[in-house]
Amino acid sequence: MTNIGLIPNSSYNDFVLGSNISNYMDRGHTKKTYHESVFTNDSYHFIKEDIDVWCELDGQINTIRCSSSCIYKGVELIGLEFSKFISLVEKVPDDNDVVYLSREGHRGQNQHVYDFDSLGLQIWVWRNRIRTVMICKYDE
Repeated sequence: MTNIGLIPNSSYNDFVLGSNISNYMDRGHTKKTYHESVFTNDSYHFIKEDIDVWCELDGQINTIRCSSSCIYKGVELIGLEFSKFISLVEKVPDDNDVVYLSREGHRGQNQHVYDFDSLGLQIWVWRNRIRTVMICKYDE
C-alpha cells in the first residue's frame, strides 16, 4: 500500500476514484448496500486503512470518506482548524450547509458541510475543526 495521502479529485493513498472496487477486495473490509429512493450503491469500510469507499453498482469508486486520518501536503486534516485548511488550499468553499448528525446514546451535532468543487472535496466541520473529508469528482 502506498501512503501518499490525499490527491484532490483523484485519490486517497492507493484508493483511486473511478477504479474498480475489485482491485481492493483482498483487504479486510465490511460491505453495506444502500437502497434509497433515488439511488442504490455499495459502501465498503476498509479496516486497516480506516476509510469508507462508496461505489456505483458496476463497482466503480465514486467517493472516499476519511474520518480518522486524512493527510494532505503533509498536514493531518482531521482535527485541523477550518481556517487553517482554507489557508492550506488557498480556496474558499463553493457552497456550505448545516447537517444535524444524531449519535446513538449521545446528543447530536450540527456539522457545517463545505463543498470545494474544484478540489472534489466536501469538508465536514464541528466546533471549527475538520471531522470528515469526502473525496469525489464533481461533474463539470
